[in-house]
Amino acid sequence: MFKKNGPPLSSQEQEYTNYATPVRGEAEVTRRVVEGRPTGNPETSDPRGPTQAPVQMTDAAVFGNGKDNVISVHGYMHKQGKRSIKGPIHKSWKKRYFALEKAKIYYFQTHLECRQYFTTRNVDLVVGAIDLKDALQLRPSARLDLPTKGFEIHTKRRVWVLCPESDEEYRMWFQGVEQAIVANGAGNVIERKLPNVRKYEMKGTGTYRMLYVLFILAGLVEVAGIVFWFVVGLQPCDQARLTVSCEIITQQSMDDLHCMSQPFNGVFRPPRWWLKFAGVQDVMCFAKPPIAQWVSYFSLLVAETLSFVLSAIYYLGMWKPVRRGAHYLDEFEPKLPDEQWPKVDVFICHYSEPAEETIDTLAACMNLQYPPHLLQIYVLDDGYCKAKWTKGNPVPTIELNKSVLESAGDLRQEVAQFMYDRVCDPNEDMEVYAWRKLHSAANLPTASRPRVVNRADCAAGSFRDDYRYSGLPHVTFVGRVKPSTHYSKAGNINNACYNEGASGRYMVILDNDMQPHPKFILATLPFFFDSEDRSNAAKFACCTTGCNRVARMVCSSCKIAGVPEDQVSYCSKQCFENAMHTSSALHRRQVNGTMSDPIATAAVKKDLRCVSCNSK
Repeated sequence: MFKKNGPPLSSQEQEYTNYATPVRGEAEVTRRVVEGRPTGNPETSDPRGPTQAPVQMTDAAVFGNGKDNVISVHGYMHKQGKRSIKGPIHKSWKKRYFALEKAKIYYFQTHLECRQYFTTRNVDLVVGAIDLKDALQLRPSARLDLPTKGFEIHTKRRVWVLCPESDEEYRMWFQGVEQAIVANGAGNVIERKLPNVRKYEMKGTGTYRMLYVLFILAGLVEVAGIVFWFVVGLQPCDQARLTVSCEIITQQSMDDLHCMSQPFNGVFRPPRWWLKFAGVQDVMCFAKPPIAQWVSYFSLLVAETLSFVLSAIYYLGMWKPVRRGAHYLDEFEPKLPDEQWPKVDVFICHYSEPAEETIDTLAACMNLQYPPHLLQIYVLDDGYCKAKWTKGNPVPTIELNKSVLESAGDLRQEVAQFMYDRVCDPNEDMEVYAWRKLHSAANLPTASRPRVVNRADCAAGSFRDDYRYSGLPHVTFVGRVKPSTHYSKAGNINNACYNEGASGRYMVILDNDMQPHPKFILATLPFFFDSEDRSNAAKFACCTTGCNRVARMVCSSCKIAGVPEDQVSYCSKQCFENAMHTSSALHRRQVNGTMSDPIATAAVKKDLRCVSCNSK
């Protein structure tokens, strides 16, 4: 084997090439950095780092090609494992060099030890191994505390959590491990097509369904046996003399027998086939069970029937199991366009709780991994001031709520101090109070202007501080001036929505002691997005020139006339009007051919209906 435009390789380097391990001297490949995840200092290089990013050798490494050792994927990953039976639940993250060889993943301290191991097979160099033959399940990890996007390998005694260093490496590793598990006939792999739905591809589905059918048949036979074979009203009075009449049996027996010539105590006469099916067609004398025995029999019958029906319904739910969960919003495939990311408002509700707890929650909200220009945080203080209303006076007397400020602390000043520490130079000469006044505004009622808000049922006014700085979420403090009927927390939230200009498409409402995870918004927003694969409706692009968004509306007149939807579909009413569709020759021709009433024609020109549900 020869290098390109170079001398022949040494025997050791040739071994590296055969095993798809990195060769010394190859060019270094820069890893892609995943936005929104913690990364190291880009100017600092790891002296133990590999000479290239992990590589998948699908052409040179195919399972079952006859070689003893074939490496399909290799590279650095972060590892964390937890035992299912004993030991600590969580372990610290460790960066190791992994190599996938057939159905086993080896990991080493460095890539140099990996090279040396596959040359010498010295087991002392191996830190550990993951045997994929024991794998029960492979799935993307839904945990929120991972350093990067990762996947989980579930075995009988352990759950392995592995995190490659980029999305490309993640897909490479997941596909490689998936092929290894499938090739060895072990474990379950999860389908990863929809953005907000994960499906199990469970092995052994045919066996489970066969056992379920056998369970149904056995349950039916059991219930039929209780009804037809073991019913208490069909037992003979004397097992030794089946064809003897009841008179002879009672006369010749020393015991006090309760017998009669009819089954079921004479209440019900079963058909001949029933008696033959139960094997008592020749019996002439039947026992007469007491009432308590009948009650026990019917109780057993009802209990077994209910148990069988409920079990059948429960196990039917696993006929085709589906597990639903959300991927992060920044992991959609195809990627969600930047202009379609929604604005989110975060409401932190406060009344008389300690101000320090609210500041901790504010700090957690500032660390949310979301574009800062699309994130606004409202600190809604319902205990900052109090209003005294007098009968006949539309303007209240407003004063600070000193009792709450003394017990809980001045939240307004604490928020100002928090933002001051974030955006100002420590050597700044301006005091926090003076700096806060630069961001403050008061919207209070006066005698000449008693109503200063849109909805007076939510608030009579407010004290407001706005902190808007580049690279940080917009933070707003709102101290509500309560009306006479203030509706507590609901009124506080409504005041932010209707009077303080909250305009986010989605809203997160938190108490003062709720500290969200940094990826909380990225993990929850995908539930509000429809999957492209979930509906079978055809998807068309907007017909407006320069707009490539997915069409959401269609001109109803043209659709009724039979015009193809891809020619009359639009993403919004604005695009519909910008395209001047109603003035186009296509629209006029269809309208004139399908409607004769000019009034009706004018009314339907701008009639837009949804593509999927046909609603306006």
